[in-house]
Amino acid sequence: MRSLFAILASLLRIAIAALLVWTCVQALPAWDARAAFAALPDYDYRTEAERLRTEEKYSEALLVTDAGLAAQADPAARARLEEARAGIIAERDDFMRRIGDVGQGALTGTGDSVEALAGAVTADLFVFGDVRDLVIQGGRRLRGEDTDEVIVALSAAGLALTLAPELDFGTAILKFARRAGALSESFARRLLKLTRDAIDQRNAAPLADVAGDVATLGRQARPAATIAILKHVDDPEALRAAARVSQKSGGSFALWVGERPALQLAQQGAEGEALLLRAARKGGAGVDYAAGNFRLLTRAHPLIGLIKSFYKGNLPQLFADWLMQQAPAVLGLLAGWLLFECWRFAHRVGLAMRGPKPTVVVEEPPPPKPRPTAPSA
Repeated sequence: MRSLFAILASLLRIAIAALLVWTCVQALPAWDARAAFAALPDYDYRTEAERLRTEEKYSEALLVTDAGLAAQADPAARARLEEARAGIIAERDDFMRRIGDVGQGALTGTGDSVEALAGAVTADLFVFGDVRDLVIQGGRRLRGEDTDEVIVALSAAGLALTLAPELDFGTAILKFARRAGALSESFARRLLKLTRDAIDQRNAAPLADVAGDVATLGRQARPAATIAILKHVDDPEALRAAARVSQKSGGSFALWVGERPALQLAQQGAEGEALLLRAARKGGAGVDYAAGNFRLLTRAHPLIGLIKSFYKGNLPQLFADWLMQQAPAVLGLLAGWLLFECWRFAHRVGLAMRGPKPTVVVEEPPPPKPRPTAPSA
């Protein structure tokens, strides 16, 4: 009976060990994904900033240097970024070039430089910008050319509705983005409907929400980078997620460098936002990988779920991260335990099958016979 209980206990331990091994095997794909993500090279902030400077994309170049300064801890790397940033600012602030571009943007609402964008946006903050756009679009209509319904609707809304200056700032960026071809057709259709509803119903609240999100994005990312981000926005919900992420440290850079995959992560809630900010340090390749492997990269180690099924509470995040990082080692230890228990089980079964050892009876020798005594004299 005692050997039977030992065999049953051994079987129970084998079952437990097998369950734990099977549970840990499920963590290997997530561990592989995290290892591949960690192996991606870090983003070269200085090289990218210099490339943008040569293309006269000064706002975006400054966005990159600011993100690099926030991410870099190495003093030498920070010094190089500071030097690059100073050069970008000096080139951007060339007075005569700025004056000409600002005038072009204010008069035409178009341009390729940051200053032209500033001139166009500044003019749109006043009635002049809305009138200018309506005159331009009206002239196109008279010449038989196509007009842009989105710009017409936004300009008409600016004249017909009283909006806060911050919201005017948002609609000004939207108009410039539309003229630059940076608004997706799906977002442009939604924007056109919101604008028409605002004019017809005299209710600017839905349009104001969109304009407010664009204004938030514009303040955090600067208008030029905002327009680059808007290229990948398809609906107001994605815009709201982008505005929320832009207010976090490094968020604007993450949205800019990650493009459409960054917006996909931004709409995944707190986990997606945290992963986006981490992935941006690997550049666009890191964000793209994170978006494609979101479930694996955010999956907790299966043992955490198993423990929580018995213990209701939150284990320290440090232990959870360690468990995922050491997934192969944990699996190896559990597999070793399983093999050991299988060996012990086989040993116990073998002993039971041989049966009990035969009892050896040792017979005691008979007592010696008494020696005869000699008769006394």
